Amino acid sequence: MRDIRVAVVSSGGRANHEFVDHLAESGGLQIVLHATGERLAELRRSRRDVVVVRMEQLDISEPLLQAVIGTDTRVVLVAGKMSDDQIYAAARHGVRGFAVDGPGGHSAAQAILETHRSGSWLPPSLGGELVRFLARSGAANPELTRTELDILRQVCDGALNSEIARRLCCTADNVKWHLKNVYRKLHVRNRAEAAAHAVRTGIVDI
Repeated sequence: MRDIRVAVVSSGGRANHEFVDHLAESGGLQIVLHATGERLAELRRSRRDVVVVRMEQLDISEPLLQAVIGTDTRVVLVAGKMSDDQIYAAARHGVRGFAVDGPGGHSAAQAILETHRSGSWLPPSLGGELVRFLARSGAANPELTRTELDILRQVCDGALNSEIARRLCCTADNVKWHLKNVYRKLHVRNRAEAAAHAVRTGIVDI
């Protein structure tokens, strides 16, 4: 059985060679690329099974993470700090494995192996936090109102705010206000990300 081909990308301008060296020493892993966010073109050309994104703190709006999620490869996120709601948001966006950053990179290596083998991985230390978050939230899906969901569907169809306002018999400012609530609930920054997330996660069928 061949080694798992791993591409490592790091947020910020400095790549961490020590972290990559530890991964390379782990059995069953082959590092095919080590790059910072400025070299994403190389990532798209590389032949890899898993992409590891290393961040100091989980930020779902980080452009690097958004770009990597769109590469149609299993993504493992390694971060020093990540809250339960951030883990939930990242998982909904397409991240399949998680590891807490630490000395030696052992947790990251395990996350890579398990994500490649079974499709996902969440270490027990983070799993409890996520369960507690879901229990507090009361639902696995974002609680969009009927109006918010209607507006989101129209955004996915490419409608402008003025067109949506005319159909709903309200003002464009009202549409903007509802969209801000949608962005907050989906943990996205703009209408393009909202539409992509809604289609990818099945909130909206097109």
